[in-house]
Amino acid sequence: MKASEYRAAVAVTGLDTAGVEKLFGVDQLTHRRWASGEQEVPRAVALCLLLMTAANVSVAQAQILADGEPRLALAG
Repeated sequence: MKASEYRAAVAVTGLDTAGVEKLFGVDQLTHRRWASGEQEVPRAVALCLLLMTAANVSVAQAQILADGEPRLALAG
């Protein structure tokens, strides 16, 4: 995933810096490095963002899934 694609996916999902940190377990510096292209976006992070955008999964739903409560995440 290119830096521009990462920034676009973050914007589309509605994630902010704190959300990226919490969802992916990284610090602000890592998020900035991904966004600038200084550091490659891990494949798992790219896949997660692409799936979130394709399936219209909200940040709240993704966080619930990440926290291990999948039955609640996609209800409704």
